[in-house]
Amino acid sequence: MNKQVNHTIRMGIIYLIVLGSVACQTQKPGKPTVKDHATTEQNATEDAQLRQRELERLTLCQNQLASLIKINPKQHQQYKQVFDSLMNSASQYASLRGRVNNNTQETIDSLYRYKINYLCASISQAVLTGLTEKAEQVKEGPVK
Repeated sequence: MNKQVNHTIRMGIIYLIVLGSVACQTQKPGKPTVKDHATTEQNATEDAQLRQRELERLTLCQNQLASLIKINPKQHQQYKQVFDSLMNSASQYASLRGRVNNNTQETIDSLYRYKINYLCASISQAVLTGLTEKAEQVKEGPVK
């Protein structure tokens, strides 16, 4: 059951990222020209690269969160609760995103992107701080 929930949450967030990047595209009215077609292809490539980077960042964030359990179990538990709650909320939003207007989508997409980026930056900082503290605790032996 837990794997299914995690998969649903991940799919919701991936869906949100994909829809968010697609929402950033602007469509030009009128008949497409050869130049517009080339621009569209370039935008599609850039969007695919953006989605890939977003997915890589989210994966890195999850990996750092998993690493935090060995560094500071108490902090790991706190961040895990926030992370799971945020992913669950984003998944729920993704399921109804198509029913709201474009302005609302842009606003909420940006809000989720901000919250995810902020949380992942906090997790990264916690990992760095924890590893630094552990390294500082290491006592050097006698030097000859």
